[in-house]
Formats: sequence, structure tokens, C-alpha cells
Amino acid sequence: MGARRVLLASEFASYRQTLAIVMRDLLPHVEVFEAPSESLDGEVVRLSPDLVICSRVTRTVRRSVANWVELYPDRKPYSTFFIGGTRRAKREVQLSDLLALCASPP
Repeated sequence: MGARRVLLASEFASYRQTLAIVMRDLLPHVEVFEAPSESLDGEVVRLSPDLVICSRVTRTVRRSVANWVELYPDRKPYSTFFIGGTRRAKREVQLSDLLALCASPP
């Protein structure tokens, strides 16, 4: 998909920060932004990201963002990916799964 702007909004700050560090290091062509979950909607409006990776997808994310990942909502054993208009659930998401979503330069 080749995301240029990624917004990370995980409930767990350490998880969000670690993902941001890795993405910035491995994907220098991608702008990576972080926000606490409670700021997600405002940051979506402000940043217009290509991809949102969050703990809980919101109505604003569904309406405004073409591609999103809901990581382990309510600590369930799966995540939901909505990429290119297709929705699918995936168990045991790996870092490589997330990196692959934005690895291709625009």
C-alpha cells in the first residue's frame, strides 16, 4: 500500500513508542506520528494519515481513513485490518505485518 503518513494510537504508550521508533528507523520515507488513544480523532482530522494503527477504531477513523489496523481490541486474540477496502481479522500480528503495510515508497 505504501503509506506516507502513519498515525499510531495504541492505548499502551510503551507499545506505541516502540513501534514509532522502529518504523522511523526502518522506514525513513514514512512520516510516523504518535497520539494517545483519547486524541485519536483530533489527530486524524489534523494529520489526514494514510494508515492508522490503533487500539480501538472510531467512527472518525472509519469515515476519514482509507486504511487502518485495530490491534488486539479489548485484548482479544486477534486484530482487524481494513486495507484497500477489504476487512479481515488476523491472529498474532507480527511487526513485519505492520511494516509491510507501509514499506513501499510512494
